Amino acid sequence: MPIVHSIVPSTLPPSRGVALVILATSVFLSSASLAADTAATPVPRIPAGVVVPDPQATRWNRVIYLAVARITHGDADSVPEKVRARVSRFTLALLATVNNPNGPEEPPSYQLTEVGTGYAVPLGGKLTIISTDNPPPQAGIDYLGRQVLSANGRNLGEVRRVGLSPTAQIVDFDALFHYRGRTSPLVMRHYIWVEPRSGRCTCCVWLLTKQPRGGYALAGFPPRWLQEGTRDNRAIHVDDDEFFFGMPTREAFALTSLPPGLDLSWTAGLREVAALSTFSPTDLQELAVAIDEALEPLRKPAN
Repeated sequence: MPIVHSIVPSTLPPSRGVALVILATSVFLSSASLAADTAATPVPRIPAGVVVPDPQATRWNRVIYLAVARITHGDADSVPEKVRARVSRFTLALLATVNNPNGPEEPPSYQLTEVGTGYAVPLGGKLTIISTDNPPPQAGIDYLGRQVLSANGRNLGEVRRVGLSPTAQIVDFDALFHYRGRTSPLVMRHYIWVEPRSGRCTCCVWLLTKQPRGGYALAGFPPRWLQEGTRDNRAIHVDDDEFFFGMPTREAFALTSLPPGLDLSWTAGLREVAALSTFSPTDLQELAVAIDEALEPLRKPAN
């Protein structure tokens, strides 16, 4: 396999006061050499029982973002209140494992070991990942809630990784997105990386359209940088024209925005590589350079 010397975006912007919601009914690299995975592979599910967040844990110790669906836009009144309440019970978690293989006498060199998805509910006062097929009795989830949770779990099986290195991963979610009066199927792409010296782990997100003959194109929205641990009350748009005999189709529910963060500009370099189907080592290196360039304005102090 090809070997390259690779990089990560140099230094993250300073912290400021600034994963994707799947409804039941719908919807950089290290300074050392590496070989990257160039095939799309399923993103692992986070095991039940993992507490969110737990920065002292060996695994799943970084929160990329947490999202709760709120059915609030469009024909929201078409959805019974009991359904809306159950959809909002579950928190979508996009988590990562970050570790430092170096000893205490050496400078740190953090790596991004894994990225995973799951759904969580409060258990014993702590937000905890649960099985979407067999939630624990103490969660108090009724029959309707189990149906919502199970469908959400099936949709998580479609989340895929399309790029991999020791310090970065690229993860794609399929999503319906409502914008300017219409709903479109899009791909929400996540470039997740850890800063080797500090261990900070953050993410840039952007939207892609699927092309009729295969591949992707940029969807026209600016990419967005998310701080580590971003939390999102995700507004969901409802279209009652997509209900048949009282049952919603997949097109009945759509996202209305990306997770909260800071918008970046599309640089020429970022446009060049952001819509690739999968990422080779060279592609990953080019993307890291392009993200670094796009983040530069955020590093400059405001006047």
